Amino acid sequence: MRSVCMLCLLVIGSASSLCQSVPQSSSSRADVQREKATVGGYVFRLDSGEPLKKAKVSLQAHDASDFSDFLLTDNQGHFLLDGVPAGSYDLRVSRNGFVEAEYGQKRPGTHGAILTLVPGQRMTDLVFKLTRAGSISGHVFDEDGEPLAHAEVIAYRASGHSGTEQRASDELNSTNDLGEFRVFDLPPGRYFLAVNYRIQDSHGLISKEERQRFNPGYLPTYYPNTTDPAKAQAISVNPGDEIRSIDFMFRPAHLVTVSGRVINSIPTSDADVGGAVRLEPRHQGLADASPELYDFQHEDGSFVIRNVPPGSYDLVAGWQDPQGWHRIGRPLEVGSSDIENLVLTISRGIDIHGHVTWEGSPPSDSVIMLSLQAVDERRFPDPPQRIKTDGTFEFKGVPEGTYRIVPLSPGPTRNFYLKAAHYGSVSAADVKFPVQPGTSASLEVVLSSHAAHLSGTVVNSDSLPGVGARVVIIPDPPHRDLENRYLSATTIRMENSRSAALPPAITSYSVGIPPKNSFMDTGRMGSTPIGSSPTNPKVSQSTSRKVINGPSRSN
Repeated sequence: MRSVCMLCLLVIGSASSLCQSVPQSSSSRADVQREKATVGGYVFRLDSGEPLKKAKVSLQAHDASDFSDFLLTDNQGHFLLDGVPAGSYDLRVSRNGFVEAEYGQKRPGTHGAILTLVPGQRMTDLVFKLTRAGSISGHVFDEDGEPLAHAEVIAYRASGHSGTEQRASDELNSTNDLGEFRVFDLPPGRYFLAVNYRIQDSHGLISKEERQRFNPGYLPTYYPNTTDPAKAQAISVNPGDEIRSIDFMFRPAHLVTVSGRVINSIPTSDADVGGAVRLEPRHQGLADASPELYDFQHEDGSFVIRNVPPGSYDLVAGWQDPQGWHRIGRPLEVGSSDIENLVLTISRGIDIHGHVTWEGSPPSDSVIMLSLQAVDERRFPDPPQRIKTDGTFEFKGVPEGTYRIVPLSPGPTRNFYLKAAHYGSVSAADVKFPVQPGTSASLEVVLSSHAAHLSGTVVNSDSLPGVGARVVIIPDPPHRDLENRYLSATTIRMENSRSAALPPAITSYSVGIPPKNSFMDTGRMGSTPIGSSPTNPKVSQSTSRKVINGPSRSN
């Protein structure tokens, strides 16, 4: 009887424990849910104020982690994202026929802000007003007035300086069988339009004699029907504009052929290898409207690139085997005559070994890599190399040329800088150094974690916080051509300042706020000079704050 009573007590006790565990589990889940944030709001048309149904709202973790979410707005333009982990995010809204908007954005086409969420935060009062996108349409005809199909149409966003124009989109716009084109989803702004068309002769039906007499083809043509990029005129696009009847009339031009042979001095027995030769325009901006000019190497190493417009190019040959890419390049001026019997020799390249020494403690949460950037010629990019735990690194098969060493970090912030580097007896920090056959020097690199930091607040002309402003730090001469010295940060909500790591060895910088449709355009930025000497109170090795007055960003 006593044993039976004990058994009953055990059963009752277990049941009591079980009952008590249920509310603990529910409470735990509730605590976890309270750690999540909520983001919501409405999407409207800017012109009429009407709610926008089926607008896509996308939330993506700013640090490129796995978390992302999206949904479509309802009939009232409302959206609500629940269960969002605390963190920093990019929030975007898009809809067909409208310009994509970002959280914190003040004008279409400008940079947005980072959305920072804390545990349990409910941000449900966001309002997005989308601007109608514009379009440009027209036709492309040949010299006989017949439509040209498959002509490529490129829109470039206008810039303050010639040669700095950028493509408005990476999407390919081509004419249809009627020669019609339509470039759409254009934010308000000014655009240059370029068209190129390349007559294909993939089967070699045009004889050499005919090519020497007249190589049929067309030069890239810019609005309004000029082949000179300097005479191109910009087209102004306002919200919702549908600009029609932008027609192009192509006329035949004398194009030339570039041919030669690639000699591969790297022995291989693997049949699964291949190579290509291409011509790259040396000028940027509108000049890159030329069609792709390339040819694959034939079995004997020969190549033929047809329909080449006159201009300045880099002739680049690349060859791939199981060990990777091997390449060589040389500048080439193309005139009115064919260029034949060119010879490019691909060799194994030079292996560069090196070692990294740290001044201070290396970042524990960052993967540090080193990259070699070619200075004189445009080449296939060299993959960056990771620094091993013992500080060593190696670049294999580096082509002969002139390079700079650039440290890289994949994260959103970089709290170190390149302090010194030597390649043999040559100083390689911030200056170019030659890599030549027969060289066996070691590349010694010193990275420092004692970087200065710049932080501050951006306000507009109304003295209101400039949320979503992009601040660019530009090195003053003679370091302005060092692209790795350009740093940028975007102001965020609540904490309206971001910091950027500066090498204290550089004497001075300019802090610029790019205006609309401009990036890295030092001639148009509102800028403030600063110093980075450790004795300068504005920017030192401890964090400092500075108020920067930017252009008005109000609607």
